[in-house]
Amino acid sequence: MLQGYVSSHDEKYLLRSRDLGSELVRYGVPPDEIVEMHERTVRKLTGNLSSKDIMQCALLVSVPLVEVMVAYGLAFRELVKELEVKSRELQHSNELKELFADIMRHDLLNPASQVDGFVSVLLECEDDCTKRSMLSNIHKSNSNLISMIDKAAEFAKLDSVDELDFSVHDLALILREVTDSFASKLEENNMTMSLETESSCPSMVNPVIGQVFSNLISNSIKYSPKGSHMDVNICDEGDKWKIAVKDNGIGIPETDRDFIFTRFSRLNKVKKRGIKGTGLGLAIVHKIVTLHKGEVGVESSSPESGSTFWVRLNKVKTD
Repeated sequence: MLQGYVSSHDEKYLLRSRDLGSELVRYGVPPDEIVEMHERTVRKLTGNLSSKDIMQCALLVSVPLVEVMVAYGLAFRELVKELEVKSRELQHSNELKELFADIMRHDLLNPASQVDGFVSVLLECEDDCTKRSMLSNIHKSNSNLISMIDKAAEFAKLDSVDELDFSVHDLALILREVTDSFASKLEENNMTMSLETESSCPSMVNPVIGQVFSNLISNSIKYSPKGSHMDVNICDEGDKWKIAVKDNGIGIPETDRDFIFTRFSRLNKVKKRGIKGTGLGLAIVHKIVTLHKGEVGVESSSPESGSTFWVRLNKVKTD
């Protein structure tokens, strides 16, 4: 680019110093590389010249170099200013997200929790079947509202996190604790679940990774028929651990697999079956796994044969 600038006399291809300086900044060309291009140009132009001619030629090509470097400096300063503005805007946006999450958790979740408590008391005291049915519907709707507020606040908070604190944790231990927490839910749905892991699965993670396993298992229970079985396992894949949750519920068409990890996305057939959900659980899974530089996906061989949701996380590197 610089060689073209100093060697061409055709105005059609000759860029002004200001334009060239801006272009060099835009493409991330470092100053030392510009100087190197200048030196190569000087050597090329002065290869067969006398000492006197060399001095004249060097002076000739050095003038535009100085102009370009000055323009480069000005353009770089403008770029820094733009980045500072964008950084402040991003910081403000993150602050708004955190405020939004706090408002949802405090100003929305607290009243909804109070409603839940009052309705539970009324259900225990009410003998009229019609009123109990109405109160039961209120209780279910309010529970869905609490779940939606909680997950939306969780996602908003998570979406504003740039860095997490990572330390070595045993994924097998985390997964055992998560599966144990679903014992009553499995019993309620007359479901069984098997867990197969390595003795120890060390990985550099944040404890929030437990939310990934919890959401995947919760989803599988929600979308599987009562009385069915689930398989949960961790397997060794070289430099990664693969955690898989296999259910026997509603299969996922291939055309739908690309967007189920985006927020508020839910399958049409799930909606038709009246299965409640916020469409945030898998989006939270995707976000957490992405922050861990891992992978997440789903396999489903046919519409009604169940699904296997999997996550790959890096092993702890050992010397």
